[in-house]
Formats: sequence, C-alpha cells, structure tokens
Amino acid sequence: MQRIVHFGTGNFHRAHQAWYTWAAGGWAISGVSLRSPAIRDLLSPQGFEYTLAVKDAGGVEYHRIDCIDEILVASEEGATILARLAAPDTHVVTFTITEKGYALGNDGALDLTHPAVQADLEGGIQTIYGFLARGLAARRDAGAGPITLISCDNLSANGGTLHRALIRFCERAAPDLVPWLAGHVSCPDTMVDRITPATTDALIAEVAQATGRTDAAPVATEAFTDWVIEDRFVGPRPAWETAGARLVEDVAPYELRKLRLLNGAHSWLAYAGTLAGYDFVHQAIADPALLSGARAIMDEAAETLPDTVRADAPAYANALIARFANPALHHKLRQIAMDGSQKLPQRLAATWADRQAAGLPAPAIAAAIAAWVAFVRAETAAGRPLDDPKAAALAEASLAGDPVAAVLAVAGLPAALADKI
Repeated sequence: MQRIVHFGTGNFHRAHQAWYTWAAGGWAISGVSLRSPAIRDLLSPQGFEYTLAVKDAGGVEYHRIDCIDEILVASEEGATILARLAAPDTHVVTFTITEKGYALGNDGALDLTHPAVQADLEGGIQTIYGFLARGLAARRDAGAGPITLISCDNLSANGGTLHRALIRFCERAAPDLVPWLAGHVSCPDTMVDRITPATTDALIAEVAQATGRTDAAPVATEAFTDWVIEDRFVGPRPAWETAGARLVEDVAPYELRKLRLLNGAHSWLAYAGTLAGYDFVHQAIADPALLSGARAIMDEAAETLPDTVRADAPAYANALIARFANPALHHKLRQIAMDGSQKLPQRLAATWADRQAAGLPAPAIAAAIAAWVAFVRAETAAGRPLDDPKAAALAEASLAGDPVAAVLAVAGLPAALADKI
C-alpha cells in the first residue's frame, strides 16, 4: 500500500488530512509525534483507529477512521521514522506542527539560533529539518525516487516557507543533498480549514454511548471542511479531490482569505473573549460587542484581498459567523489563544501593514492586537504561564516600562502599532 508520513498527529490532522485520505481510500498513514507519546499510547490499543464525530445544527455523524496504521514517537523510534521517509512506497510527507514547529525567526526564515535547530545541525533529530535532511539523504542513496512535502499549517505561502527553511538547514547540515532536493522534492502551498476542538471526557462518553465502542481518543469537528492544494506533485498522491479537496494553480488567494478573515477573527475572539470571561467561541460570538469586532476585522481584511476572492468575502464572512456560532463544538478560546507571538504576524499584522500602505485605517485590526497585548499582560499579572514559545520573553516584556511596545517587539510586530493600541 502507498504511504504518507505525517508529522503532528493531533486532532486537526485526524479531522482533516486523515479524513480526506480515509475518504479517498488506498493509502496508509505513518504518524509521527515529535514530542509526546500520549496519542500513540491512546490509539495503539485500538489499532490506531478512532472515531470522528462530525457535528452541525442537524446532528452528529460518527465515522470510524482507520487509515493511520502506526504512530512513531521521535524520541523512541527515530531510526524507524528515517526508514519510512526513505521507503519507496512513501510518496508524500505532510505536516501539522503549528507555526512554532517550523522554528522561524521574526523575518520568516529558519532561525538557526533556535536550540532544537542547533542540536539538529550538530547531528540530532529533534525537528522536522533534522528528520528530513537525514531521511531524504537515505532516500537519495536508496534511489527511492521523488517525494512531495506538504505543510498544512497556517503559514503564509506555507509550501515555499517550508522549502526555504529546509534548504537553509541543508546548506549547513547536508550541502551535498541540496542539488538532489532541487530535482526530487516539491513543496506545494496549501490552505486548510476545519474547526476542531480539543477532545473532552464528555466527547469520549458521548461516542461510547452513540456507537457502543470505547474510544480513548475520538475527535469532534464541524461538517464544513476545505482543503485547497497547489497542483504541484512529483509523485503519486491520494485522490483527495474525490473527497472534496481542490487542486489549483494558485493557493495564495484562498490562503489569504482564510488567514485574514477566519484566523484573524478567531484570534480577536480568543483574546477579547477570554478577557470578557467567556470560555468558548460560540459564547464569545453571541456577545454583540465581540460579534461587531469580528465583523469589523473581516471587513477590513476583505479590502486587502485579491480580486479573485474579494467579491465572495461578504458571503464567506457570513458563513464564518455561522460556523463560530455552532454550539455543538465547544471550541475553547484558550486553545485558539495559544502561540500568539507566532500567529499574529500572519493573521493580523500583515492586514494592518497592507492597509497602512494603502492609506486605509485599521481600527479593528489594531483592537485585536491590543486584545492580545492585554491578554499577555493579564495572564502574567495573574501568575498564569503563557502557552507560547516566547512565553518568558513576553512575560518579561509585559512588566517593562513601556509594556505595549516591548510585547510587540518580542513578536516582531510593527512598532508603529504601539501608537494605535
């Protein structure tokens, strides 16, 4: 059977790429966990099968997903992961490792000073770059053929970003591999979209009652799903289009619309909603002030979109509000609030910069960034650790003489925003 290696086997992958692969049929997935054995340990006793609960206003559908046949933990099974990357039946590698998993600096390039990257440059395998450099070198040596690498994270031009970071790593760690990469590896851009909350004890109990099966790691998601993929593969791939994925020449307009409207409004709701005392997205969007802010963010963002998707932006925004209001998902605001220093540059600051360049005001975008700064300061003042790769620097900045400017600087956000928030 033809195979995908996937890094990051969390809920989003199991609701999205794994679901598309299962629906298309004929392919297996080797999951890789870079950090924790928790998902492996939960799914292994049930053969790595799990239940996907698809929820909307009309009810719930339960699907048994069985396309993942192993989950390998990086700290325990590094050699096996490298072997999978080099195997001739592996044709695609996908990633849902969140923005922080790419170890990028504020300039968007691979941060060579990142401790895990430095460790891999010295021969370790802690990051995707360490695994890819060594696994693809073994693939080259085995003559196993070309391979497609697909980032499924919310990064601007995620395929190009991954490719540039990998090349930068290999230029230092494996310069002899770089020419082979040029002719044997492609990194298509993608846009992914499906709201997926964290698993709760209530979901586990619900699935057991509804299906009669005990499932230690079910996943809940919404009925809506979207996957837009640049049609630039160098080898076989699943027939994802039979499950509704769209293969296109240019992903950028779809990606920009999603990042700036959906993700931008989500971040606003996460920070302003948490500060207002709400726990879930559907609660926050029911607050008239937060709803107004979300719509204003979408309106400002829509004016920065390419013509190819701008006309559809109002309908897209209305659909997003309806999705946010879905009470069946119980999507936690704090789940969205994670890693703000990594997310806000793409989700909000880029929109603000484009509007500034066009001579347009951006009060709603500025208010959303202000909500993040207020969230950082409130969490620090309350003694709660931030869930962010720059947590320590943010906490220190929040106590500075000019905390707004200091917090913005940690995330690499424009200093001019300090005058707007």
